[in-house]
Amino acid sequence: MTDGHFYSRAGVANTIEVLPVSQQDDRIRWATFYRLYTDDFLSRYAPGGVHEVLRELRDERHFPGMQPVGIYPIHVIVKNGRTMLLGVVDSAADRQLAEVRAREVTGVFDVENSLAVAR
Repeated sequence: MTDGHFYSRAGVANTIEVLPVSQQDDRIRWATFYRLYTDDFLSRYAPGGVHEVLRELRDERHFPGMQPVGIYPIHVIVKNGRTMLLGVVDSAADRQLAEVRAREVTGVFDVENSLAVAR
């Protein structure tokens, strides 16, 4: 076992952690989602644009533990006020901007930026 993953000859088996429902973490997750996908530059990553993001926020945020249902390339995971960004973006500038937007959310203790830059 290394870094929470099990390695064997058959391949890698990722461990999946189901996070407990936390109102604070849900609020941070949705606020981060909003900041990322309504940003003037990052909104191009939102399928359907800003209007679809706002619909997602309106329709889904009242269900604790839910993630946005669309296919969004930047995934937001929040555990105990610590945010992790996962996915792929087009440039190092977009990667940095996503981290800046995530850090702007009230209540965030730390941001782990694991976004990859497409080559």
